[in-house]
Amino acid sequence: MSAKYFCANCGSIVEQGIKFCANCGTSVSEKQPPQQQAAPAAQAYVPVVQPYTPAPPVNVNVGYAPGIAVSPHNRTVALILCIFLGYIGIHKFYVGKVGDGIVYLLFCWTGIPAFVAFIEIFIIANGTFRDDKGLALVNW
Repeated sequence: MSAKYFCANCGSIVEQGIKFCANCGTSVSEKQPPQQQAAPAAQAYVPVVQPYTPAPPVNVNVGYAPGIAVSPHNRTVALILCIFLGYIGIHKFYVGKVGDGIVYLLFCWTGIPAFVAFIEIFIIANGTFRDDKGLALVNW
């Protein structure tokens, strides 16, 4: 078994009898005995804290109010659904209010959802109807 030494220039291991380092090509005439390589020091955990940046709005309609997020759902579609199928709550399913839509379906036989849908026709036409995230339906 041949002795191994470290290159004085790059620190790679060089076997005994070799004149030049295979890694860096320097002469290894002065050989130093191999040294134990120290284990790297344990690095302390430093959490990286990112600055808070709010999510961009879903859709900004400058005609409604500059910088205010509005719903991606179309108000015309919601209005048509409310007019023709509002008594069973299809317009509620369209804007993501699934729970309200189920209540409309369960009570459609009483006529109460039809009365509420009639009122919601005017709310949708006015532009104050909101989707499941609380965003106003503005875009026609």
